[in-house]
Amino acid sequence: MNHLSNIDGLRLTDSSSGSVVRVERFSGGEKLRDKLLSMGLLPGKDIEVISVRKNGPVIVKINDTRIVIGHGMASKIVISPVQN
Repeated sequence: MNHLSNIDGLRLTDSSSGSVVRVERFSGGEKLRDKLLSMGLLPGKDIEVISVRKNGPVIVKINDTRIVIGHGMASKIVISPVQN
């Protein structure tokens, strides 16, 4: 976990492959928010984490679409785990 996780919530980069998480909010600016929204990452949306690499990209599945998100961008996505 990064040093911001305890203060601001769990980050997408802190998740593990195969988990289902809910997008809570974004900690970046307006450009980042607009980019993520255009990719279908909406607050309240449940997504499946396909792959997380240390300091590498994160691959998520939204509905039937896989999206690759850079590590820096993924670290600004605040999530919560979804209980099955």
